[in-house]
Amino acid sequence: MKRLLLLGLLLGGTMSLIFVLPEFRQTDSALKMSIPTYMGSWQTESYPPSKAELDTLAADTEFSKAKCGLRRVEEMSYITGAAPIDIADLSIVLSGHDLANSIHRPERCMQAQGHRDLVTQPSEITLDDGRTVPLMRIISKRDQRIRTSDGEKVITVDYLTYYFFIGHDRVTASHLQRTLMDITDRVAKGEAQRWAYISTTMAFVPSDERGLGDPPDQAMADKKIRQLLKELASNNVNWGRISS
Repeated sequence: MKRLLLLGLLLGGTMSLIFVLPEFRQTDSALKMSIPTYMGSWQTESYPPSKAELDTLAADTEFSKAKCGLRRVEEMSYITGAAPIDIADLSIVLSGHDLANSIHRPERCMQAQGHRDLVTQPSEITLDDGRTVPLMRIISKRDQRIRTSDGEKVITVDYLTYYFFIGHDRVTASHLQRTLMDITDRVAKGEAQRWAYISTTMAFVPSDERGLGDPPDQAMADKKIRQLLKELASNNVNWGRISS
């Protein structure tokens, strides 16, 4: 108990130094913010951030958001040529100068958006060049109100989410590690590193409840969303700048 108290006091004291240090030199993230219209077989459609996001985060926070669609060719009709389209929500938030008000802990934001029963675990993807990218994986549930022929009703939707952070020269999937890196850079180097927070979410249906044309089951969603992140990480990150 004493060790935890001492650690808390030490961390709190270190973070308080941020508010008394001189102005920092700001360094850009190694992630390119613009989301391509095409990423592999995915097609994207950009949309603006919500008013709540703009009002909640610091004024110099930047956003890139898109709905990403992928035709499910494995269920294509050989008669009509039509196929269901899987939809993933892709969001990139680029921090500004203010460490506390640009990027929040992702799980905290998800809970504020109505997600519950969050199960978080570390993961990773491997790019074609062999580079490993750390990820955090979350399974969650969210109640949604829908219209039916009998009026409105509430249904529970399952979601799969992955996220990670790209800084000026580092990548991590840990919000705590990102915070400690940022504190170290500000204290030791006088640098405020801009961090890009990348998250991707897709709804899924339990395999035993799924019918033809329904959203993917968890295994299918996992495969597709990881492929989307692989495309983004391969094309939008300046890996030459990232420390090994």
